[in-house]
Order: sequence, then C-alpha cells, then structure tokens
Amino acid sequence: MDHVFAALNERLGGLFGDRLVVLAGGTRLAKRAHELHALGARHTLVLDTDDHAPLHDSEIARWVSLGIKGGFVAVEQRRLGKLLSKPSEEVREILEDFDANAEALVISTPYNEIGTFQGRPVLNARERKWVELENKTTIDALWDELSARRAPAMVFDLDFERLWGASEILDRGAGVVWSGDGPAINGGANFVRRVRTYEEAKEAFDVLAPKCEQVRVMPFLEGIPVSVHGIVFPDGTAVLRPIEMVVPRRQGQAKFLYAGCASYYDPPVWIRDEMRNLARRVGEHLRETVGYRGTFTLDGIATEDGFLPTEINTRYGGAMVCFEDAVPSLPLALVQVALVAGWDLGISSMQFEEMVLQAADNLRSGAVGANVRAVQPTQVDERRVIFTGWACRLAHPDEPAHATLRLSPSPIGGRLDLDLHRENMPVGAPVAALTVAAFALADQEWGTGLGALEPAIAVEDEAQVEQEYIEEAVIA
Repeated sequence: MDHVFAALNERLGGLFGDRLVVLAGGTRLAKRAHELHALGARHTLVLDTDDHAPLHDSEIARWVSLGIKGGFVAVEQRRLGKLLSKPSEEVREILEDFDANAEALVISTPYNEIGTFQGRPVLNARERKWVELENKTTIDALWDELSARRAPAMVFDLDFERLWGASEILDRGAGVVWSGDGPAINGGANFVRRVRTYEEAKEAFDVLAPKCEQVRVMPFLEGIPVSVHGIVFPDGTAVLRPIEMVVPRRQGQAKFLYAGCASYYDPPVWIRDEMRNLARRVGEHLRETVGYRGTFTLDGIATEDGFLPTEINTRYGGAMVCFEDAVPSLPLALVQVALVAGWDLGISSMQFEEMVLQAADNLRSGAVGANVRAVQPTQVDERRVIFTGWACRLAHPDEPAHATLRLSPSPIGGRLDLDLHRENMPVGAPVAALTVAAFALADQEWGTGLGALEPAIAVEDEAQVEQEYIEEAVIA
C-alpha cells in the first residue's frame, strides 16, 4: 500500500503545500502543525483554546494561547465560535501580522459550522443539513428508510406524563433511556438519562426540559456501547473497525459517565459485520441525499440480539484518535478536512479502507478519562496500576504496569485519565470493567468522587465459547 500512501500525501501536498494555514482550535494541534509542515505548508498559526503554549518549533508554527478553554466541549465551542465570527482586536492583529494578504486556509474543530474567518475560508465547516442528522429524536427515520433493525422508541414533546407513560410501555425490565434533542453540540451523554423509577423520571425531566424540545424514549439495551466510523469518498464509503465507547453506569443514578473510547474490544464477528454493513449503507445514503463528504460515526449497542443503532454523528469523531495512533504517519484529520472541502485525494474509498482497517486491527489503543469536580489538583500526579480480574491496584516499582492513572488540573476541577499500556493489554475484551476498577482506585487514592460505577456487560461470542469448549474437551 506504499503507492496509495504516497499518492494521498502528494494530493494533500497540493492542497496545503506552500500555503499559510491557521489552526483555529481543536486537539492534537502540535501533531497537526507537524503534519502540515511535512506536507509543505509555508507556516502555520495555531490559535489554541488553552491558556499555555506547549514546547514547539517556531519554524513550524506560531503558537497563540487564547485561554478560552472550557471544561465541557459545548462551552469551548461557543467561545471558539465567537472568536471566529467576532474576533477581538488582539486576534485580528495577530491574524493580520501572520497573513497580511488574507490568503491563508483555516482549519477549525470538527463541530464548527462557520464558513469564513475574517475573509479566509474554513475548509472543514459543516453544513447545517449535516448537523441536523445528529438529532437523536429524529434519527429513527433513517433506520426505517434503510430497513435497519432498531429498538422500539417513542418521541414526545416535553410532556412528563406522556414520557412516563411511554417509559412504562417500553420498559423490558431494565428501565428505559431518555435522549433529548439538546443543543447543536450534544455529546458525552449530556442529555441521555437512564430511567427506572418515577423519581428518576422526574430528575431526568428537570434536566432535559430547559434544554430540549423533544425526548426519545427507548428500552435500556444491555450490551457494550460501540461506534463504527465511515468515511464518505466521492466513489464510495470506507468503513473502519468497531470502537468501544467506554460508558460506565452510575449506581443508583440516572446519569451515565462518558469516559472515552478504546479499540481493544472485539464484538462477535457477526455483530462486527452487521455494524460495518450498516455503516456502508448509511454512508452511501448521506452522500446521495445531503452530499456528505468525510467521516461520520454510527453509534449503538452490541446486544445479544445484534447491533442496534442509536445515532450518527456527521463529523470527525473523538474516537478517530484510535486510528490516528494505528497509522501515525497518515494525517487522518487532514484527510477529513480535504474531503469536506471537496478536494480530490487521488485514491479510492476501498484503497483507503484497506490501508487503515488492517492497521487498526493490528494495533489497538484508547483515550479513556473523565472530568472530576471533587478535587482541584495544582499539578499532575501519576500512578502505575495493575489489573487483577475486575480489580485494580498500584503497581510495585519493578512490576510491568497495565496502565497509568493520571490526575491533572482542569478548568472545572480535575481531569482523570487512564493511559492503557498496549504492550501489556489483552485484545478482545472491553475495557469498561477495567475503567470502573481504575476509577474506584482513583477515588480511594485522590478522592476524585466518581462514586460507585458499573460496567456494561459484553455479549458472548458463541463461536468463540464453542471453540473453547472443544479445546477443553480435547485436553481432557
């Protein structure tokens, strides 16, 4: 596949080569700046929402720290949107000094819908008709149009009695899930609640009513939350491997804890195939109906009845970091920018899929963590940890660790991250249970206050169980 990689980089060089580029917010900005430099960009201006600049090479990028980072994505994006639409005099002066002729290309975050920044094109701006597809209360129409199997659901305006009545009808014994349409940026399970009792329903209603116009009621689905990414090219849709969405449940609470993503989990093969087939159909539908280009996520639950979809996100999802780590030499985020901008990448969707899918199956990674409010650390503290079954303990000094727990300062208190050491991590099982164990240790060591959590339960791969049974019988 070396020739495909070379062709892709040559086409990306045609877009960014000898150009000034502005990176307006986002993640992994140092990596993006180095990728642009490798593609021949003349110089890059990084407008970082954080309040401090990392170590960087001034020949590659000029780094400006804006200090507008929020504890939540929605807050940060609102501040960034204001910066793009009505920049301060200081930012205008910085931009003028960097790009006096207003010829720079601008790249913003995957959430951005603003098309220009002081007369300069924002290449990856999303169209409103793409954003509207992320609404959880209307997405069931897409599953029905594609004849895709889904869980039963009802959608109502903010009428508590009707919502509670629907909950009683749809409850299969484990409660239901209420999902609000929410604001334009609605991630991290912010407007999703599990409802098992009348009291939990009242609490959920009080949270959703001020922010939402409609709420979807769906049975609670036991299984692993999973996402599969599709990348829409002009000729077709490249589909990647499933990614576990790490979402522990809070014991005795309606709110979920979104704790990131990881690629260690392998659903049963028949569920993986089901997910990837549906993602390809979704991608083709998006291309044909709304002219979509670039990455989208198809989210749902891997249940004993198969994959049941719940939503799509028409943007470069956070879990794409798993694929960036699998193919570090491939500038995936810039591929996304080029596709949204309508740039010809010179390779087919199937060539791209073959290149990324195999690499991601061979090299697993994760980005697991959570914001915490109970503590306000002033410096970074790290602890190496060992997993023993579903328990987690501190590693001895001379003991190879499975992961590192890290507590860092954050605008809303603290940030807890679990860095999994891939060389010591088993492949196949979900990391949800390991995350729950590690977070319990963090509560014990640092008082992070996450409380009692429960992991999602994985569907057994019947073929694998049967094979293990045969092997045990042969040994006996």
